[in-house]
Amino acid sequence: MKFLARFPHEYHTWLGVGHTIPNGEEAAPFADTTKLGCLLLLPSLSLPEAFRELKISEEKTINFHCLYFIYREEMNLKMEKGVDALIDKFEEFGISDVLDVDRPNTMKKKGFMGLW
Repeated sequence: MKFLARFPHEYHTWLGVGHTIPNGEEAAPFADTTKLGCLLLLPSLSLPEAFRELKISEEKTINFHCLYFIYREEMNLKMEKGVDALIDKFEEFGISDVLDVDRPNTMKKKGFMGLW
């Protein structure tokens, strides 16, 4: 979390909905118990829309987002086809914003030699 808070300042950029951040150059897994090695910033898919923002005043609104831990292959899909393609995969596989280090990689093929 500290890394993400510093990221915009250190790299003179910003973070917004749909941005992906790999864990280092090689998108190394975040822990020995998983292969998840990237982050995706999105609104919560599991909470009602009413929880996505807090209007403080006419001039100020706070938006709440979630960090989704994703696989390198999922990040590649997002980079190639856009965040909507990855969200479609999340819906197909029932992926939520609740961290599951053992969740399936939505880009891994199953079956005989990965053909299906």
